[in-house]
Amino acid sequence: MKRFFRIVILIDLLFISYSFFASRYFLLNSQLAFISSLFIVLGSFWGYKRVVQKRIDITGRDSIDEIEDRFELYEETKPCDKSPREILEEEKAKIKSKRAGLRHFVMGAGGFFSPFRLAGYGVLVVSILVLIRKGLFEPMSFLAGLAIVPIAALVLALLPEGQSSM
Repeated sequence: MKRFFRIVILIDLLFISYSFFASRYFLLNSQLAFISSLFIVLGSFWGYKRVVQKRIDITGRDSIDEIEDRFELYEETKPCDKSPREILEEEKAKIKSKRAGLRHFVMGAGGFFSPFRLAGYGVLVVSILVLIRKGLFEPMSFLAGLAIVPIAALVLALLPEGQSSM
């Protein structure tokens, strides 16, 4: 996380230094967009982190464990005293219960409706409306500011894992 913030700050400083040569309101537009997009990303991160933590607390297993050992191949085997028909019916019931889309939506909605994320969207909308109202809105500058966080995420993904210069 520290690495991500270092990259974000570096890219933002590049945008700030560019603003001295750019249009008149580039700095204002890009920084308002940057702050709101940072709120949105951090709100999403914290919200989904909370959802995953709740799921781990409830099930005692991580979602990664379910992906890696989906069919419980590495579990201890027990002798089975059920008929093949009973096993088939149990598996069908598991599949039907997994299709409960509303239940999965509700379980993941905590990350989607995170207060920080909603506040970030609120800041985004209010800043656009205020800039338009005052006649200071420059769409390209605003979009450039929104792009800072995704660019930083891309740079972080492309950097080698063990690089300690950041």
